[in-house]
Amino acid sequence: MKELARTATYCSMFVAAGAVSGILGPSLIYLADLIHASVAEISVVFGARAIGNILGALLAGRMFDRWQGHHYLILMLALVIVGLVLVPFSINLPMLVALFFLLGAAEVSVNAGGNMMMLWLHKEKVGSYVTVLHLCYSTGCMIAPLVLVFSEWMGQNYGVGYWLLALYALLLPFLLWRQPSPRFKARESEVVPEAKQKATFLAFLTVIFVYVGFEITIAGWISTYGILMGEGQNQAAVLVSWFYVSLSLGRLVSVPLLRWIPLQHGLYGLIFFSIIGSVLMFAFPDLSLVIVALWLGLGCSAIFPMLFAYASSIMSLNGKRTGWIFVCCGLGALVAPSLTGPIIDAFSVSAFPVVLIVLALLMWVSFRRLEKMTT
Repeated sequence: MKELARTATYCSMFVAAGAVSGILGPSLIYLADLIHASVAEISVVFGARAIGNILGALLAGRMFDRWQGHHYLILMLALVIVGLVLVPFSINLPMLVALFFLLGAAEVSVNAGGNMMMLWLHKEKVGSYVTVLHLCYSTGCMIAPLVLVFSEWMGQNYGVGYWLLALYALLLPFLLWRQPSPRFKARESEVVPEAKQKATFLAFLTVIFVYVGFEITIAGWISTYGILMGEGQNQAAVLVSWFYVSLSLGRLVSVPLLRWIPLQHGLYGLIFFSIIGSVLMFAFPDLSLVIVALWLGLGCSAIFPMLFAYASSIMSLNGKRTGWIFVCCGLGALVAPSLTGPIIDAFSVSAFPVVLIVLALLMWVSFRRLEKMTT
């Protein structure tokens, strides 16, 4: 019963983490108008959040090995709440950059901590549980733009949406405080020999880096891409929701499928689907962006939880290693999305699908290399 209560708490926490991650893209134009910045100028916020992700992950990796996990998660959730409350009060770009740096550091700590707590709680059975956890994360990403649209439907601006998410997050520290933190236990023997673990772990980090760059570039820029292609602001904002609806459904379906298919086969299938979706977006620019968002969401759906489960099956993931995983997540969220704005400015909006094709192909190559090292 304790495992069920803690699992439910981590899933609820991941809804909030996903919403924090997913709210930036669809509110990008709102934020630009709020501080009177251009699209190219506001893209620096992606970099601020990603740098926050990197530093937050470095710190979290060490803190979760030293503190009780739930205590550190409570502190990070408090920072999330403060950041969400203050964003609509931003008066200039430096203030907005500082707040998204804070949100990036806090959100990645919650993300890393939730993954670790679930792994340490369920151990070798974690595969399905971590997929459900990330289903909740993608649900949060899907809900975020809907909350923004709802706030506007109520006659308010997108800032009220930020406050509604902060109100939800306020419940989570109380749930964590009432429950004990799981503890890390090293496995008796490793699948990958000790001499090869460092190289294998670096290969795994490369795949994570490329995948996160791919997903965050889609989530962060598809709304802006839609506006530049002639969509209305609300219709473009909901594209992120369609992306995460499909991503969530894919993760839901993958939970039972993982009992019958190897992780490697599932990963190759999803990466191939992502490549085809990116090519279709480039080859058919008049194709409905809702269809594109649904296709790409299905392609991305279970890649991250499958990769995380794959890594945990071949090596022990303590706080330090998990911290480095999320450092690479931060780097992935920094490099590709931050370059996308200047690329669109330099080569026009039609360059966006090309960026996605390149990232999807790199993901295929990097995972192929990892698989060869572990088989």
